[in-house]
Amino acid sequence: MGNSLSLMMLVLWPAVAAVLFSQLPHRGAIIWTILAGYLLLPPVVGIDLPLLPTVDKHGIPAIAALVGALALRSQSPLHWQRLEWWVLALVALALVTPVVTMATNPEPLIVGITYRPGLGLFDAVNGVIGAMVMLLPFLLGYMVLSSTDGVRTWMTALLLAGLAYSLPMLLEVRMSPQLNVWIYGFFAHDFIQSIRYGGYRPMVFLEHGLWVALFGFMAVIAATLHLREGNARLRLRNGAVLAYLLVVLFLCKSAASLIYAVLLVPIVLLAPPVWQVRLAALLALTVLVYPLLRWLDLFPVDAIRDLAMSFDAERGRSLEFRFANEDLLLERASQKPLAGWGGWGRNLDIDPISGRFVTVSDGYWVIMMTISGIVGYVATFGLLCGSLIRLWIAVRISTIDRWTAGLALMMAANLVDLVPNATVTPLTWLSLGALAGLAARGATVPQDATAPRVADRPRMRTVIG
Repeated sequence: MGNSLSLMMLVLWPAVAAVLFSQLPHRGAIIWTILAGYLLLPPVVGIDLPLLPTVDKHGIPAIAALVGALALRSQSPLHWQRLEWWVLALVALALVTPVVTMATNPEPLIVGITYRPGLGLFDAVNGVIGAMVMLLPFLLGYMVLSSTDGVRTWMTALLLAGLAYSLPMLLEVRMSPQLNVWIYGFFAHDFIQSIRYGGYRPMVFLEHGLWVALFGFMAVIAATLHLREGNARLRLRNGAVLAYLLVVLFLCKSAASLIYAVLLVPIVLLAPPVWQVRLAALLALTVLVYPLLRWLDLFPVDAIRDLAMSFDAERGRSLEFRFANEDLLLERASQKPLAGWGGWGRNLDIDPISGRFVTVSDGYWVIMMTISGIVGYVATFGLLCGSLIRLWIAVRISTIDRWTAGLALMMAANLVDLVPNATVTPLTWLSLGALAGLAARGATVPQDATAPRVADRPRMRTVIG
């Protein structure tokens, strides 16, 4: 899948990262290596190396950013800190999980005409390497972006990227999602899913229209935070930018992302930062215990389905299908609850006659629960949700600025979206790593508070934004 340009872009991205590190400050280079790679590199395809997991648009920018960060560590505006005990424990658990999954799944699965192989040492090694690559943006955010200046720079980058990306998004709203076909030679998903409400929703170079809409929501929150900056003229300009991005988000035709924006933009503008963090932590805690609520049949499935039906019958039926699918996958997960079924489609139910899968993994939480079990779920969602909970704990004894609070609310919405969808991205990990590191440093940490003395630092260009 994909033409030669798609593979060439992946191979050459470390060179692009090298240029970014030579031209931008340390923090800006890390941000744009990961952010631009996520937005511009081809989705789905990857480089299949011998005896190693496939590396794609998520892994290559993260590895390149890590190499650059380590090579130029002396230019970091922050002292790199040691991981807190809970982060270290969950990272170690994430790395151990593939080994446990392999050890508990040596047998092949033979169902009717289908054969799914058992797991071996190769799968364990690939799983450990894959987990390390997945967590790299989190660790970079923890070390490099964990200050109020770092968060503000990150939000400015999201706003600028959102404005730039809105142009191809609008083109695809008008012409249908074709940019990936024109440039990289393939369509990344089922085309029928790009048609919504009598029009098209954009995909650009991401996996699905839902990913594009979620990125559009992130840009909207970033624009909302900039709305209170500067004099009246600057605020008027920022207000126009926010209105424009809201229109673009509306044209993405994703009900969930639009609802997140409608609910959270007023909160970001009006609520005190401490209350924003409390709400973000509450949402994170809800997401964290959601599998338990579903397992114990305590989540109001019927009420939520009926509410969705009353607003939009099509979306309501989609939600009903997701809940029914979750029930089937939870039943399968209960057969191997500790470390899951592993890969090769072993986590899905299959029709013994046709050989087709009869369940679909949509929500990221149920993917983790069926593939990696409770151990993998605790490791992954412990880091994702725990970052917001840890920030709330830090805020109880410290102060918080509106940039950090806005980022916390943005990530809370992303976590909620992981219940129905698998929209976890390097941007998610980078953002939550920054919040976890900021909490470890003391909630509100200006750049100069933890940086080396000016006389000891190499000269740097002005940070972007």
